[in-house]
Amino acid sequence: MRDNDGYDHYLWKSKGGVRKSTTSATTAFLLSQKGYKVLAIDMDSQANMVQMIANTDDLLQYEKRTIKEGMEEEDVRPYVLAATDNLHFIPADDYLVLVNEDRNIIRLKKALEPIQEYYDFIVIDTPPSLSKQTVNALMVSDYVVVMFQTEKLPYNALPRFMDSIEGAKQAGNQKLEIAGILPTLTDGRRNDGKELLQLVQEEYGELVFKTVLPRNAKISRLSVYGFFDNPELNDATKHHAKFLEELLNYVRVKEK
Repeated sequence: MRDNDGYDHYLWKSKGGVRKSTTSATTAFLLSQKGYKVLAIDMDSQANMVQMIANTDDLLQYEKRTIKEGMEEEDVRPYVLAATDNLHFIPADDYLVLVNEDRNIIRLKKALEPIQEYYDFIVIDTPPSLSKQTVNALMVSDYVVVMFQTEKLPYNALPRFMDSIEGAKQAGNQKLEIAGILPTLTDGRRNDGKELLQLVQEEYGELVFKTVLPRNAKISRLSVYGFFDNPELNDATKHHAKFLEELLNYVRVKEK
């Protein structure tokens, strides 16, 4: 939701392999389908998010036309591409890792300033590990969605994720909030997964989204078929749609 003073950035932060890029791309797409103006920014050098939105494996077409160049020039406008009228995106590529050599943690924030009035939502997909890309995204975001795979190692990583978010607030982004923890890839047949989900729900309470993203072959095939002309789309995105309603309700309450 957007008011007259600004716009919302969402950052997906998680351990690798938890459908972070799939969820950020799907959320951006579903928001655009609701009529919002959405910008999807791929800050992960693997560029999985942009591959889904653009439905392409040819990343060479985006060479020197990525978020890296937008950050270097502190103006992303020349690098914004359109998937639809409502869904725009900025690609990533392998050279984005060079951002780690830059000590400026608000470069992304400066680069987005020229376009901030145009979009209702900006969705940022980040690398799974804490990096300068992630820190830059934290410094410009209003809300963070923390994805949690119901396994032991991701559970152990949750407190470190929370610490990095608190660090960004202390570094100057006081508006940053955790929108919630999104459980994902739960296997209903595994008792340890159920126990870990229950444990996280007990420890973090209302911070945990009620929606749980299950293992779903149709979700996996989104990376193959994309969002357009996909006969499985409704089934593939039905759990993400429920999550999105939770997220939008949270934002509406916060921005009243």
